[in-house]
Amino acid sequence: MNGDGIKSDGIERDRSKRGGMTRRRALGLAGVAGAAYVAGPLRPFGTGGDAAAPDEAEAASCVLAPEVTEGPYWVDVRDKRSNVVAGQSGAPLTLDLYVYRSDDSCEPAQGAVVDIWHCNASGLYSDEAANGTSGSTWLRGYQETDAQGHVQFTTIYPGWYSGRTVHIHVRVRTFSGSSTTYNFTTQIFFAEENSSAVFATSPYSSRSGRDTTNEEDMIYQQEVQAGNVLMPTLSGSPSAGYSGTVGIGLSGLPASSSNSSGSSSSGSSGSSSSDTSVDASLLSRRFIHAGERRELLLGLKAGERIAADAKLMRGGRAIAHKKIGALAPGKRNLAVPISDDTGAGAAQLRLTLTDRAGNSRTIHNRVQIPTG
Repeated sequence: MNGDGIKSDGIERDRSKRGGMTRRRALGLAGVAGAAYVAGPLRPFGTGGDAAAPDEAEAASCVLAPEVTEGPYWVDVRDKRSNVVAGQSGAPLTLDLYVYRSDDSCEPAQGAVVDIWHCNASGLYSDEAANGTSGSTWLRGYQETDAQGHVQFTTIYPGWYSGRTVHIHVRVRTFSGSSTTYNFTTQIFFAEENSSAVFATSPYSSRSGRDTTNEEDMIYQQEVQAGNVLMPTLSGSPSAGYSGTVGIGLSGLPASSSNSSGSSSSGSSGSSSSDTSVDASLLSRRFIHAGERRELLLGLKAGERIAADAKLMRGGRAIAHKKIGALAPGKRNLAVPISDDTGAGAAQLRLTLTDRAGNSRTIHNRVQIPTG
């Protein structure tokens, strides 16, 4: 798939009803095991006020939400920080994210590693050669959830780029040593009235030609069709800044989410699980032209949910890279974009497939990149 194309201590333990719906009741109605849920919307920050208290958040119901692809701009920068602005200009945005265990009555998940990443006001991502931003890490970072399952990020309101509506990527992981034991990705979207207000101000207003709104965005519409969109209700203004809260409920989280910030994201075959093999393989590979861009299209077959990391290597360096954090079982395609400045000729494909237990296998193939 091309581009960004698929989710307290103060909580009342007696689950008293609010609005006729408890978390346990909502989970029962959802009736889908092994999926990701979103607990929300929670009450957003008031201007100058505090975040929603856990007992007020109890009113939120856990509803099924689709897991979506990480897109082409994921970089595991391993920068643990709450403030990810790093000098970028834009409307201030504070996001409070709460991670819950959907299969344990939405109890908070402590110790989960939560990454966010998004584009700047000019529509560019950091640490991307195609954007001319290699080596920078702005608007990227992670935090570990506390006893309330909470992390907070200080950032700016995302800009836009052609073909996508406004969004922020979110990844939730857990680790056991160097092995990834859980890996979930989703995207946060924003109301059009907020985006319109922000984009009328500097520095966003220096650009024109936004071509994709929520209603026109493929990923947003997938979430609409699934019956849920991860969208905080924001309070504030472009000048004063915005704030909002999002709850993410996940099923299948390991019993203990005690993580090390230095853990490996790719996983390894050293998992403590008795499952030591990856049920996935490479079926085919061919080069195609997608518009004016070349792509290496990989056909994969997975018997389980996997992550896929594909690199084209030449002279000891990566000349093309595509990573997808979650592919559902079945036959799937992975498109590796090749930049215009990459010359034709021989290259080495290095494809790493990793399952949720942290087991991985790497496939090496020699390929011949065609002319542009």
